[in-house]
Amino acid sequence: MIKAGDIFILILAVAGVGATYGALWAPRSVGHTAVITVDHQVVKELPLGTDVELTINGAIGDSRLAVDQGRIRFIDSPCPGRYCIHSGWLSRTGQVAACLPNGIVVEILGEEREYDAINL
Repeated sequence: MIKAGDIFILILAVAGVGATYGALWAPRSVGHTAVITVDHQVVKELPLGTDVELTINGAIGDSRLAVDQGRIRFIDSPCPGRYCIHSGWLSRTGQVAACLPNGIVVEILGEEREYDAINL
């Protein structure tokens, strides 16, 4: 038996899920700068508006990165798993790709700093 109070609670729950989605998981803003760090030291800051390929020297060798059409990605790296390459293109504020064996991290910065559940 469904009562009026049950329907009210159900509507309230659905509205709460929609509001939470809009507030916490809305699409991130487009990034404008890629920050590249090696062993926790910033080695390069690049605007994502300029298409370029570059080589970054890391702990176990050289990693190659490409900037193309407002996004960046690893295109080659000497690490065994090559997870950095499989992470694909980064273009949104707060996105990160890392080659941990090589000590290289790429992070996208934009107008507003985005946070994920780990940072909260």
